[in-house]
Amino acid sequence: MDATARLQQTEQQAADIDTRMTNLHAEQAALRQQLAAQVARLAPLLPLAERLSLYPADTLLAVPLPADRAVTGLLVVHGMMTDIARQARAIHDRRARLLALDDELGRQQQQMRQVVTQRESQRDAVNRAAHAALEAQQRSNAAALTATQAVEDAARRASSVQDAIARIEETEEQAEKNLEQAARAAERAHNMQAATAARRQAHEMADGAGPGISTTNASAGAPVAGTVLTAWGHTTESGPATGITYAPPSRASVRAPCTGRIDFAGPFRTYGQMMILDCGKHYRFVLAGLGEIAVAAGQQVSRGAAVGQMPQWSGGGSRPTLFVQLRHGGSTVNPAPYL
Repeated sequence: MDATARLQQTEQQAADIDTRMTNLHAEQAALRQQLAAQVARLAPLLPLAERLSLYPADTLLAVPLPADRAVTGLLVVHGMMTDIARQARAIHDRRARLLALDDELGRQQQQMRQVVTQRESQRDAVNRAAHAALEAQQRSNAAALTATQAVEDAARRASSVQDAIARIEETEEQAEKNLEQAARAAERAHNMQAATAARRQAHEMADGAGPGISTTNASAGAPVAGTVLTAWGHTTESGPATGITYAPPSRASVRAPCTGRIDFAGPFRTYGQMMILDCGKHYRFVLAGLGEIAVAAGQQVSRGAAVGQMPQWSGGGSRPTLFVQLRHGGSTVNPAPYL
């Protein structure tokens, strides 16, 4: 979990540098546009300024004028020269700023290369650990896998996330009833060991997969690096947002927002790659929009553990986003205080 937290910090650092570089490029583009406009305004005046500097008397006395008009002309020329000097200073300042921006971009690019190298090394280590945990889960006992499969199948048949969670809870309740019936049948057959095992499994299922959630352990932070695109309750085309949408960096790691058990992991309707994480006490996190999932249904995960990563994104097309929703039974809950 510490390795995953370090990776997320590195990914956030890379995202922050990328944002700074984008802002620097935007400032450069604006300065170049302003410079071009200033040079275009100044260009018609430059021949006169050059002639005045080289042949002041000839220029001013080229056409004989009355004294009052000559004085007026001199004042106009003085004003023009003052304006030319002011524009020249502005051009000089903007060019100096462009050079400073070039230097700053160079430093940011060098820092980005170092951060990217560190990020890829950390990402490889986290991915290896996640795949090892997945393989361990796949080697678990057959009885647990059977119960897990029933829950996952129920979710796949659902028409919506709300329907999926309702089906999951219904399937788990039925499994608890079946275990209780099995315990009673074992008691009637005087097989107390089987009865005890069935009741223990039913008790574990009733208690839920995890300890629930609390705002006191919210220091784990967001499940992914990046920025918030849409906060809980903000107006969207389909009404108030029922979760939080993040804009993460390319291939950013995704962390578990709570300790619990994976109810569902895989493609789901229009949500793309999605997982449902049972935190216990009827709280569940829904994470949708992942590129790869590194966990399987039925797997126990700790808060902050790597559960997948975002898709590759090079800046073109639609940017991948991570949708995070928190549900308590059939209701959505603002996840922000718990992140």
